[in-house]
Amino acid sequence: MPPRDDPRSPPPDDCPLERYLHVVAGTWVPRIIWFLRFGPRRFGDLKRDLKSVSPKVLTGKLRALEAEGLVVRRVIDASPPQVEYSLSLRGRAFDPVFEAMARVSAELKRLDGMAPAEDR
Repeated sequence: MPPRDDPRSPPPDDCPLERYLHVVAGTWVPRIIWFLRFGPRRFGDLKRDLKSVSPKVLTGKLRALEAEGLVVRRVIDASPPQVEYSLSLRGRAFDPVFEAMARVSAELKRLDGMAPAEDR
């Protein structure tokens, strides 16, 4: 087995990167986090932002993000009661990740427009 400092060695079993990538890579989750980056959103606002997501799926995704400590759910005392979601400090830690992903996505889009011979 290669030594631990060898870049080919496998990540540790409790690798936090793997845990969180699994959470944020799910369907709808990147878009939910994207919209929450700009400030708190009510459930109905997120539903409109995401257009074709069902209320059941959105609820499930928000609950999963809350369970992982990435999203904070706040009940607003109103009539009828309202629920607002925002990113936690842990969720905000993903800001640089999403910014980097946006840059990489723009570069990949640019490369998609190139002929295969140019993409070297």
